[in-house]
Amino acid sequence: MTLLTTKYEHVALNDSKVPMIAGTTMKMTTRTQRINYRKIAFKTYPPICAHCGFGIPEVLEVAHIDNNRSNNDSDNLVILCPNCHKMCDLDLISEETIHQMRDRPKKVKWAKRMKDAGVKAAQTRKWRLAGRKAAETRKRNQQMRG
Repeated sequence: MTLLTTKYEHVALNDSKVPMIAGTTMKMTTRTQRINYRKIAFKTYPPICAHCGFGIPEVLEVAHIDNNRSNNDSDNLVILCPNCHKMCDLDLISEETIHQMRDRPKKVKWAKRMKDAGVKAAQTRKWRLAGRKAAETRKRNQQMRG
């Protein structure tokens, strides 16, 4: 049995020839089993963009590094966000860079990102405390006057 796939429907055929427009025919081949390379990539690599670190799995795409969609080996797959995927397809990001970024350890160094968070938090607490103290003083002064 052969499967003819059109834009809108799937039609199963028992014949190996499909009638076409104006009496022409087209030979159909049997359908090969489709490999889900997205599942392979997400089992192998963490669900973040290998290049920029974007991490919403529903938005991420899987790219074939050698641009050969039939090569579904996990070494040829990389998880990218749509922007990085497009840049990879346009060769704005080299294959070598993609391999390096994909295989590097994905560990966030919070000390880099939060270098002055403690100082800012302490300052905020100080200002908040000063504001509360001022409000209490105003309230006390109004009660004494009124």
